[in-house]
Amino acid sequence: MLVAFASVAAASNWSQFQKNEKHTGITSDEGPDDATISVNGNTLVGSGIETVPVVLGNYVYVEGASKLYKYDKSTLNYVADCTVAATGIQNANPASDGNNIIYVVDTGYGSNQQKITAVYASNMTEKWSTNFAPASQQCSCPITYYNDNGVGKLFVGTVNMSTTDPVNLSDDGTYFAFYADNGTEIWSRETTTGGGYYWAGAAVVGNYLVYPDDAGTLTSVSISDGTKVNETDLSNKQIRSSATYNADDHLIYVAGKDKYVHAVAIDPNTGNLSTHTTSSQMVYSSTSTPAYNAADDRIYVGCGSMINGGYLYCLNATTLASHWVTEEDEIGNIQSSPAVADDGINNPLIFVTGNDGDGLVYRITDLGNGYSITSNGPPNATYSLAGVAISDNYAYFGNDDGYLYQVN
Repeated sequence: MLVAFASVAAASNWSQFQKNEKHTGITSDEGPDDATISVNGNTLVGSGIETVPVVLGNYVYVEGASKLYKYDKSTLNYVADCTVAATGIQNANPASDGNNIIYVVDTGYGSNQQKITAVYASNMTEKWSTNFAPASQQCSCPITYYNDNGVGKLFVGTVNMSTTDPVNLSDDGTYFAFYADNGTEIWSRETTTGGGYYWAGAAVVGNYLVYPDDAGTLTSVSISDGTKVNETDLSNKQIRSSATYNADDHLIYVAGKDKYVHAVAIDPNTGNLSTHTTSSQMVYSSTSTPAYNAADDRIYVGCGSMINGGYLYCLNATTLASHWVTEEDEIGNIQSSPAVADDGINNPLIFVTGNDGDGLVYRITDLGNGYSITSNGPPNATYSLAGVAISDNYAYFGNDDGYLYQVN
């Protein structure tokens, strides 16, 4: 009994989008590593799931159209819920403080007002709620939570979709910083490039915040007051991935609709951006946030969309040279960001979901110079945009019909 209890206690949280404020997307937990991959549970949340679950302790939290739901981590039994939004598609990923508070965004489609609600994870009641940004905009950005020397802070961006092409183009947006304790705004900064922030989550680099935008620009600002350090042009197309920070080599990664992975050097002492490196061109455009595996000096990134196939790339973390790439038709339409389990004993396991009618979850094992793939189609499978969260020897994901699954 003591051994079993210790195993559960040792499991780490998946506290926010891509695990942490650096968006590395990797955990030292074992992950689902049996010879086969199985999907247990068929829990109907009741509305589409377009975000990655948050895992805290022995519970999984997932956002539907209007509520944040709490489930038992092992059994997926329902525990409680809390109303956090009006209605509609919610594609701004929640974050937590890693302890007892979860921060949830109402994306604000249509006339709905964007809103952040802080929820006590223990009893699923509201702590505070605050509206922000013009109702004409929407918030489709993951929230980044950061403990800044004992002061919790939240960072998130908004986007104003263009009337010319409201699906693919934007013409405005604002980045915000809030105190996590009470929702008070610390600062806000309007875009200076003409591109808004769609899935463009910010990575924390010391005293600086770094995020991309729809104009293909990477921006570095001061965490304390939002003052711009500098901007660098990466592409003439949208970057709709979040920023990932490699603290070992001081590199920021993003992937773009231009079909490239971009690496930009950053000085963590000044926030200055410098050398820009690109990968070889991928087959399709990408909205996938690169995951960084420090132990093997690799990053993993997907490409694809709802209307074409998908690929997963394994690249050298410093040169962006390719180690391997999956073959055609081996995985589905990948828009999710890779989630990685690397316990230091077994081969790294990379998980992505397919944003297509098959709705499969894929586990790709990194074998060094190659890979192997196992997949599973859950019951009631359909489009799965967001990807998975990993904790202990489980992974969790949802789909467009509002089903939550546990991967063993």
